[in-house]
Amino acid sequence: MQWKQLASAAAIFIFYGTVQAQMPPADSDAEKEMETLVHSYMSRHAGVSVDAAITRLAVQGELNPAMDDLSKEFADRLSAISLRHAPDQHIFVELTGMDPVANRVVKTESGTTRVVFEVGNAHTEKDFFQILERNTPLIYSLIPGVTGISGFPGDNRVLIRIEGNAEFASSLKIHVRKLERATGLKIDIEPNSPKARNAAYVVGGAVLQSNNSWCTSGFSVKHTATGRRGIITAGHCPNDLIYGNYATGAGKYTLPLTYVDGIEDASHDLQWHTVGSHTPLREVYGTSTVDSSRRAITLMWGTAKVGQDICFRGVRSGYSCGVVEENTYNPGIACGPGENLPCAAAWIRITGSQLACGEGDSGAAIFQGNSGYGIVAKANSDSPIKGQCKSLVAMPWRAISVLGLE
Repeated sequence: MQWKQLASAAAIFIFYGTVQAQMPPADSDAEKEMETLVHSYMSRHAGVSVDAAITRLAVQGELNPAMDDLSKEFADRLSAISLRHAPDQHIFVELTGMDPVANRVVKTESGTTRVVFEVGNAHTEKDFFQILERNTPLIYSLIPGVTGISGFPGDNRVLIRIEGNAEFASSLKIHVRKLERATGLKIDIEPNSPKARNAAYVVGGAVLQSNNSWCTSGFSVKHTATGRRGIITAGHCPNDLIYGNYATGAGKYTLPLTYVDGIEDASHDLQWHTVGSHTPLREVYGTSTVDSSRRAITLMWGTAKVGQDICFRGVRSGYSCGVVEENTYNPGIACGPGENLPCAAAWIRITGSQLACGEGDSGAAIFQGNSGYGIVAKANSDSPIKGQCKSLVAMPWRAISVLGLE
């Protein structure tokens, strides 16, 4: 089925099996956002129809509460929880111990989702990352050129990304064996992985500007102690910023922001500003940069779920979507002022063949539908063209609490 056929006025409701998903009006900005998201999903899942992709994405946006509840229910055994997409879209829960748990079904407004349990894992997520954190200094001392560390508790495995080539990675076998003995974990090396860089840009157009440096605005926030409201962006962006919309002519406006506070450390890349007499709205630009077409964000979640589709609009790269590969990612020695400090396993890593990213996207809000999840911190890309973004690193929403924000 072709997209335009699907998006016709007659196809307001799409049925897939017994599941119903509502389509946005034809030729609307919401439909264009859905089209981008669906194409991104289908590029990763061969054989999934447009109808099925729309339904899966609708259900996906409703699963956050259920996945949070599962994490709490099995907190003492939880090794990993993720959204899987084959043979169908389902929640996959990996547990320690041998006591079996019966599979179940979660019902949401747009359909039903299977919950599949696997037992027998070696470590809980908490214990796994404590082992990894204790041994991270050893990793840096033994493995030159580390650009990222990914932990997979469900597989009892660590993936270390390095700048070196495959031949260099092969020469590290003796060090890998030493790490495996020290940690008790399986260690893999992924070569040819450039370091992710802060995504502040110095020559382009933008929403947030300071002289010739550009970033992207994030979500609106409230300071819990004072009640003051403002907006956030990445902490490595300049403190002296001017906000501007995308309009030209009579609709164009700019306003200076007032820096309040910020932090750059192993797990934070954040600053916030007040906006004078203006009212900060929790809205984002999607496929359109027209002010009347901004998308309202009505729900904020502490972090994104592994396997979840997610989108953003960056000043440099525009609007695109990808999938959450990890929500406990360590970008290597790339944090803090000057990107010279070791990072914590506290970041969201997003990839995808339809994802675009580049310098200038720092601070951008990451979202899906009407739910928000965090802001962009780093990009690994050769150009801002879709398909050239190797990965995007984002700070989860829950991290803003360090500055007393909500």
